[in-house]
Amino acid sequence: MSSAEPTKTVYRAEIDGLRAIAVLSVVAYHAFPSRLTGGFTGVDVFFVISGYLITAHIFASLDEGKFSFLEFFVRRIRRIFPALILVMASSLIFGWFALVSEEFQQLGQHVASGAAFIVNFILVGESGYFGTAADTKPMLHLWSLAVEEQFYIVWPLVLWLACRQRFSLIWITILVGVASFYFNVRFVASKPTEVFFWPSGRFWELLSGSVLAWLMLYKRDELESAKVRVDAFIGRMVPSGIASKKTAFTENAMAFGGLCLLLYGLVEINSNVPFPSTWALVPVCGAILIIAAGATAWSNRIFLMNPVAIWFGLISYPLYLWHWPILSFLQIVESGELPNRDARIIAVVLAILLAWLTVRFVEKPLRFGRRNVHLKVVGLTGAMIFVGAAGLLISRTDFSESHTLEELLVKRPGAEHIYGSSSRWYQGQEGWLFLGNAFNDTVAKLKLASSPASANIEREANLFANLAEAAETANTSVVLLIGPNKSTLYPEYLPGEIEPSERRYVTYFTERSDTIANMTVVDPVEDLLRTKESAGLLYYRTDTHWNNRGAFLAFSVLADRMGWPVPDVFFEADMPHSGDLIKISELEGFPMTTGDNWKIEWATEPDLEIKPLANQPETAFGRAEIVMNKAPLSEQTVWVIGDSFTTALKPYINASFKEVHYLGHWDSKLRTLPQDLTSAEEKPDLIIVIRVERSF
Repeated sequence: MSSAEPTKTVYRAEIDGLRAIAVLSVVAYHAFPSRLTGGFTGVDVFFVISGYLITAHIFASLDEGKFSFLEFFVRRIRRIFPALILVMASSLIFGWFALVSEEFQQLGQHVASGAAFIVNFILVGESGYFGTAADTKPMLHLWSLAVEEQFYIVWPLVLWLACRQRFSLIWITILVGVASFYFNVRFVASKPTEVFFWPSGRFWELLSGSVLAWLMLYKRDELESAKVRVDAFIGRMVPSGIASKKTAFTENAMAFGGLCLLLYGLVEINSNVPFPSTWALVPVCGAILIIAAGATAWSNRIFLMNPVAIWFGLISYPLYLWHWPILSFLQIVESGELPNRDARIIAVVLAILLAWLTVRFVEKPLRFGRRNVHLKVVGLTGAMIFVGAAGLLISRTDFSESHTLEELLVKRPGAEHIYGSSSRWYQGQEGWLFLGNAFNDTVAKLKLASSPASANIEREANLFANLAEAAETANTSVVLLIGPNKSTLYPEYLPGEIEPSERRYVTYFTERSDTIANMTVVDPVEDLLRTKESAGLLYYRTDTHWNNRGAFLAFSVLADRMGWPVPDVFFEADMPHSGDLIKISELEGFPMTTGDNWKIEWATEPDLEIKPLANQPETAFGRAEIVMNKAPLSEQTVWVIGDSFTTALKPYINASFKEVHYLGHWDSKLRTLPQDLTSAEEKPDLIIVIRVERSF
């Protein structure tokens, strides 16, 4: 992450030390995510630093009547562009030798949007920051740089206009910051990915630094006076011998308190909590306290102003840029698997070395000095345009013939699970499309390339055991319904190169889950296999999911196992279905055929009332909601958490039960559901968890 120092300000070594904590936290999180679960909050610390330093420069320049947009952006270009151009160009070069066609195209798109500082908007439409797919996006980390640059474009103009109209700069800052914070808190539950990546949910963090800059520029005397009064009050409360030493208690307490807040966030915050939300106040307030305390606070002197911390702070920006592409490419070469510990340590050391070399031989010559400034800025701007244009061209070029696994110079162990030019999809026989290995290692699991680790099996079992235990206390039953992969049910349409294993990967988990008390596991695959010839197609040819008929048969198996009544329905052939695999594969004009899409015909149409659940995120199967049936087949109340396989099941669940609460995706809800169940005033009779086979 970048930060700039305002002109005519004294160098503050403790801020470089704070940068060191921020960047090392992010690097540690990306390299060892299970060891430092809140390491990603280092980005929030960078936001505060950047907002403080940049706004302090703007305030001072406006006060002196010397603010120049040209000078401001010249400084930004010289600060941001050198290392960024080098990292993006290096990534494209390595990607040429290591990525199959679709991966290389996506890298090109991300480089192009990174050069235009809009990659955060592109990522919103792809996947969240914490999803497994994000680990193999080498330019993922540029989202935060994009947010900063969007701030740099908007904020100087806002302050300049406010100054010309003689508006209060501090009240403008506070107003915009409060509005951004409200957007963050208001929508983080319903639109978590958008709030995480969009500037509207992040500007308040930078503006927190801006408010601090204003206070330290224009209210320094009042702040110092307040510190003196607090110190004097404390002095009267402690023995005279201690008070006489002028301990500057306030500054020390602020700095130490800020450091404790940062450490608390690094340890307690994790990818399962909504973020930014109010959780982001922890690193933001921590950074503000540390900066406000200044260089005299003892914890700042010891922890932030030592030579090691300052050195890492000085290379923090290129280190942030280098570390993630190296780790991400390493994981890509390992075919999506988390590399071993030693490999990740080497990757981090390499990133540190490259960061130092970048500062020494790239940043210093281009960023500092008054000679040839115009030539440097023009050259850097041209180089950024060139790299961005190269990325755009790559994103729009078909490399399916030149970038196959066999043609790649960088060989990828385990990549035999990739077929064709994409790891995201592949074409089967007779017009069938299937998900590729990029989605939950689907192909590797289908072939049982390796059995799951015992630790993974136990981790999944513990999640369900916690839920089942809480449910038993509440007199609630728990049932897990498995949605079989399409490749499991229709192996006859797979490419000839793919031979499914006789044992299914998921059975390692279901066998363990079967031993959990108060929990029923239903895997309908055998019933679906027995009936698929007579019942017609149960899955879509060009979609990853079962169709209405397949979902009904699966629900019937579940109902039979649990002793529930089954809705009276029949099916009629519907129009050809263009599935999600058409979008994933981008096969425009792929031939559609009938026979895999069924329309539900009800003997008695259910009379339903639907109420949306407020402040809940959109899921793969729609908005969180409560469905009430006026003429149910069962008087039970049901809670449902699931994934996209839930969509086709909803009509039958709704028709069967008196009240159904769709609470969200199992990935986020499974961990918190025991607590939700315990605290709920009205307990459900039943909890249904729906999970597609590949998710285990």
